[in-house]
Amino acid sequence: MRVRQLRERQHLVELAEEMAGVGYWRIDAATREHTWSPQIARIYGLDPERLDDEQVHPGQFYHPDDRATAQAHINRALTEGAPFEYALRVVRPDGELRYVMAKGAAERDETGRILAIFGTFMDITEARRAEEVLKASEARYRMFADNATDMIMMSGVDKRLTYISPAVAWVTGYTPEMLIGRAVADLVHPEDAPRLTAAMDLIYQGDADAAPSQIEYRAHHRDGRWLWFETRSSVIRDPETGQPTGALSVAREITARRALEAELQQRTLEAQAATEAKSDFLANMSHEIRTPLTAILGFSRMLRGLDDMPPEAAQHLQRIATAGQALLSVVNDILDFSKLDAGQLELDARPFDPAGFVRETLDLVAEQAALKGLSLTIDLAEGLPPAILADSGRLRQILLNLLGNAIKFTQTGGVSVAVRHLPQGGGRLRVAVTDTGAGVPADRRDRLFQRFSQVDGSVSRQHGGSGLGLAICKRLAELMGGEVGVDSVEGQGSTFWFQIAAPPAVLDYDDMFEDDEEAAMTPLRLLVVDDLAVNRELARAILTPFGHDVVEAGGGQEALVAAGAEAFDLILMDLQMPGMDGMSATRAIRAGDGPNRETPILALSADVLAGQQAACRAAGMNDHIAKPIDVTDLLSKVAYWTRGARDADVQTEPQTAVG
Repeated sequence: MRVRQLRERQHLVELAEEMAGVGYWRIDAATREHTWSPQIARIYGLDPERLDDEQVHPGQFYHPDDRATAQAHINRALTEGAPFEYALRVVRPDGELRYVMAKGAAERDETGRILAIFGTFMDITEARRAEEVLKASEARYRMFADNATDMIMMSGVDKRLTYISPAVAWVTGYTPEMLIGRAVADLVHPEDAPRLTAAMDLIYQGDADAAPSQIEYRAHHRDGRWLWFETRSSVIRDPETGQPTGALSVAREITARRALEAELQQRTLEAQAATEAKSDFLANMSHEIRTPLTAILGFSRMLRGLDDMPPEAAQHLQRIATAGQALLSVVNDILDFSKLDAGQLELDARPFDPAGFVRETLDLVAEQAALKGLSLTIDLAEGLPPAILADSGRLRQILLNLLGNAIKFTQTGGVSVAVRHLPQGGGRLRVAVTDTGAGVPADRRDRLFQRFSQVDGSVSRQHGGSGLGLAICKRLAELMGGEVGVDSVEGQGSTFWFQIAAPPAVLDYDDMFEDDEEAAMTPLRLLVVDDLAVNRELARAILTPFGHDVVEAGGGQEALVAAGAEAFDLILMDLQMPGMDGMSATRAIRAGDGPNRETPILALSADVLAGQQAACRAAGMNDHIAKPIDVTDLLSKVAYWTRGARDADVQTEPQTAVG
């Protein structure tokens, strides 16, 4: 029974040794005999059964470089009784290297004589390897931190620096030793310190959503300068409690970048100012050119309606009207291209009849073609929808440009227009204008749709033009989801074509211009405001034949006096006038309590830029009529905005502009 208990205890001891990785040994001082525990054999990579093999000596497994040290410790312990503790390497029979921690102490009898040395071996291989990995990692981190151009910093919860990488020296002029222990806020610009402190508080609180991912601030350079930094930070937590113990931050100096950003911002502001100056210039030029054209085109149109005009005078008048219209086309091209360049041109897609649209457009150039003896034909494909959805105004602009060019560059023969509706992409309208002109040389076709470019750019060229027409056509077609192109054979003619997105639609006949002829004959009392007498005279000449009673005002202040004295059915207001301009006068009328507070006010303006029209609406104007004045446009809008006054004999409330 006693033997069995001893064996069980021995087994438990051996099991504990194996689990702990610790074995024991003993060297007799007199005989120098070695006694090993089984775990020692396992550390050496031996079978414990070979422990009694006399040919096995523990020293033979020591690493050659460690044997002398081990022997010296044992000798001192045997002769002097000195205890020892040291690490050594063991080389197993299979060549594997293990690390061992050896401890030893002397056994003495009652007289103090050394009887033996008792010691332990603990296998520390895994711990040593982990330590080496950690050291290597720390070395790599240290190398990274010491050589990184960004500054790596650690701070405690008190926001004082506990570490900062050597990069701080060449970035800020301070050495790490100068900054360790200092509060981070002490180095930051006073204006930025509260923001940085608040961000760090959020980081310490672990509020990742509220804390900024990065923060920019100014920090002090040793020479007195302020440098801009961009810093990203993360919280450091105690691995056991999870509580914040500090923060790790990486700071990058961005002073040069901030300077570039400031310069870019300044240049952006300058570019915006230049754009605004350009818009103002275009508005002024539009006003200066369109204002005299209003009189030229308006009065020439009225003179052409006289029956007793001498033939020679009628011919001269026609040339005046043609020249004025050509000048207006150039002005329109420049303004349209400016709006396209600035992204300010908006489309107004409405249902319309494509067949009727093309016929009406050809009627506009029929006289021009007839004067040159050219035929003008149209080919409408079968299956053309009764209505399509697109911006008919811009579509007419493209088609008129292509027709005008075809007639201008064709001396004999004619011009034909082919219209197709394609099912692709929900519906596309394709229009081709074919002429029998001289054609376009192949090496010059790539210049056709470029702005300010013409096939013949020489000073001796036969045909005029701004060089913007086809470029505008291209941009408009692209804006409408389409494209333009040309097929040409030199000496035989050309076909300019375009196609745009134009899905089939249902005509919704708006009653906007219903009974306009009758409405135009209904007498109205109108106030015409313009600083130029010739423009007021033209408006009177257009309106009075339809029975309208026209009252004139030569400026904004006169308009206020007239609008305060009596009620009008409608006010036509010029925009650019000396003293009080049209928008100021409109705002004053709307703000007052006079009889015209809710009277429709239509802007008469030579400025057709989108921004100006928006400003008119903001000032309280209901609509916009561009100069030179189109008689049909003027009469139609007068009729529309006074319909309530005719039908109910009351003033209409201001509405959103329709044009």
